[in-house]
Amino acid sequence: MSIFSRIFSSKITPEVLQKALKKGEFVFYYQPEFDLKTGEVLGVEALMRWENDKRGIVPPNEFIPVLEQSGLISQFTDFLLKQTLTDLHKIHESGLKNVFLAINLSVVQLKEPDLAEKIQSALQAAYINSSFLECEITETKGIDHELMESDVFKKLQDLNVSISIDDFGTGYSSFDYLRSLKIKKLKIDQDFVREMFDNPKNQTIMASMIQLGHDLGFPVLAEGIETTGQKEWLQEHGCDMGQGYWFSRPLPISQLLDFLQKKVQKN
Repeated sequence: MSIFSRIFSSKITPEVLQKALKKGEFVFYYQPEFDLKTGEVLGVEALMRWENDKRGIVPPNEFIPVLEQSGLISQFTDFLLKQTLTDLHKIHESGLKNVFLAINLSVVQLKEPDLAEKIQSALQAAYINSSFLECEITETKGIDHELMESDVFKKLQDLNVSISIDDFGTGYSSFDYLRSLKIKKLKIDQDFVREMFDNPKNQTIMASMIQLGHDLGFPVLAEGIETTGQKEWLQEHGCDMGQGYWFSRPLPISQLLDFLQKKVQKN
C-alpha cells in the first residue's frame, strides 16, 4: 500500500465515528481535582478518549472537529451526559457523595437549543442533583457576548448547573466571561504552570491571575501540576485547587473508584 493510500484509508470521517460509537470505542477517563490545602478530592473531570484497535488511542483534537462539522456532536452530547452521570452516580454510591463532575462543552454543543433540557433529563435519569454538575467552557473566538447572553446559558444557570472557565488566560474574551457569567471557578491553563519557573514574569502573571480570581470571588484551580515545586508555589500563593499528574493521571472509572477509596481511607 502506498503512503497516500495509508493516509487516505486512515482518514477520520463521520461514518467511521458513528461506527465507533456503536461499537463502544469511546470511553471516559476521569482526572481528580484536589483541594490544595487539605488534599481532599473535590471533583473529577471527564475526558473522552477513542480507543480503536487499528488507530490506538486517538486524542479528542483529532476527532472532535469532525463531530462538530458533521453535526454528529449532538449524538455525542447525549452519550457524554448519559455515561459520565452514570459514572458519577457510581462514585456517589461508593460513599463519596460530595464529589462533583466536570464535563467539557464545545462552542457547537453550547449552541444546541435543547442542551439544558438534555442535561436536566440526564441528571434525573442518573439521580444526580444539578449542583454536582459543572460545565467547563474553553475560551475561544466562537464564544461571544451574544452566546453568553443566550437562552442556553440562562437555562443552565436556572438549572443550578455550575459553569467554569477552562484554560483561563489563553483565550479571547476572558474579562467578558467574568463580567457576563456566573462562574464557579477559573482553571489556569497548564502551560502557565509548566513554564512558571522558566521566567520570573511567568510567576508574576500566575500570582496576578490567582489574585484576580479571588478579588472577583472565584476559587482558582491550576491545571497540569507535575512537580512538588509547582504544588508548593501554588499553595504559598493561595491557589485553591490543583489537578495534574503529581496527584493522579486520568483514570477509567474502575480505577478511579479504587483511587478515591484509598484517598478516603488515607485521610
